[in-house]
Amino acid sequence: MDILKEYIVANEFDMAYVATETGDVQVATRVNNVGEKRRKLIIHFDIRNTVLVSDSVTNVTMEQALNSFLTGVVWGKERSKGMWVWESYETSLTPPSPDAITYYKHMERILVKTPTDRWNLRLVTGDFTQNIGKAFMPYFTSTLDALRWKHEVTAEHEGMTMAGNDGKPYHYLLKSVYKLIYHLVENNRDFAIVFRTYGLDAPNVISSIAKGLQGDHPDFPIKDLGLKVTFQHGLITRKNDDSCVFQTVENQDDQDTLEGSEITDERAIYNMLNAKEGISGYKDDFIFWQSNNYSHEAAKPLYVDPFDDEVHHIFFDDNIRTLEDDSIVNVRLFETEGCATAKSLSKTEAANFENVCLVQADLLMAIQDDDYYVKSVDQCEKNYTNFVNKYRLKRMDDLCSVGTDLKDELCLQGKG
Repeated sequence: MDILKEYIVANEFDMAYVATETGDVQVATRVNNVGEKRRKLIIHFDIRNTVLVSDSVTNVTMEQALNSFLTGVVWGKERSKGMWVWESYETSLTPPSPDAITYYKHMERILVKTPTDRWNLRLVTGDFTQNIGKAFMPYFTSTLDALRWKHEVTAEHEGMTMAGNDGKPYHYLLKSVYKLIYHLVENNRDFAIVFRTYGLDAPNVISSIAKGLQGDHPDFPIKDLGLKVTFQHGLITRKNDDSCVFQTVENQDDQDTLEGSEITDERAIYNMLNAKEGISGYKDDFIFWQSNNYSHEAAKPLYVDPFDDEVHHIFFDDNIRTLEDDSIVNVRLFETEGCATAKSLSKTEAANFENVCLVQADLLMAIQDDDYYVKSVDQCEKNYTNFVNKYRLKRMDDLCSVGTDLKDELCLQGKG
């Protein structure tokens, strides 16, 4: 027992002793201590349908964008000859039955052949509540009202509002995003926000939120938070050998440029993201995801290290569907402490990270409840502590399963 315990403490876990027993071997874990220190938060945000409804790039109106979103949370079944029939008249992020498909996904299969076709898809689905989705007009009306900018628009608010078809101003970024940032600052949390998008809207989003955080937002009239803002987004490229390339941003003469380094080592990528401060962004590799049939293994990479007590990564995206092939985030797990490479997880494995490191953003809730992201992050932190405890216990159970052989090996090495 003493030999194995000494080995575990010295080489991997560095744990306080809470004894568990497997066969004739006892080990110890620091389950009591994990989570006592609050980790730095690296919060990855998708953009469209996660932090905003209508972007400022595609010329899709607020009303069209909201209608298009609703088509992604209503469910039916595909019949012959391209027919789609209703399965449920309730909005839901998850399918009511295994073979159900959203109206948005149904139309996507018909219309989208190239990346530029997505703009046409949003237009086609942009009048949903005026025809096939008339029953959902109450959702549309109440949500649109919650998005309305209820202040006089002045020059200080430029970039923080979007005009609707009705000529009225609407919030460009959701108030729940601002609420989360102010909440983290007020609670003295160490954190960074990293916007992750397949689109072209990161620069506008970063500029808008930077302006709002200076105290110009009438719903958050607090002095400038002084957060570091990197206005130029970095680039992420995926390769056929499963590698990822992160092209970073460098600040030269107070200008952000893509003259930074290209990082390919996975541990180095993870460490670089851990060191992020303030607000920044990355454009992910949509072409690679599309060319790989929208497989989750080719999607936006998210690195997780359950042995890291300093940092917790959380990814919000409305297209996270962990048990579906086309989920938009590729979880990559460092399976042992300090290892250089990460394992790309299967759908089943990635599902263990739901509401831990992965959150399928609920746009309707994020619009209606300003505390939505605050509550979601809080729940993820609690769940992550539980996950880490269980993961480390499992790792020790694995060691215990070969405990006798390990003990003999250590004796041969002169440690017995």
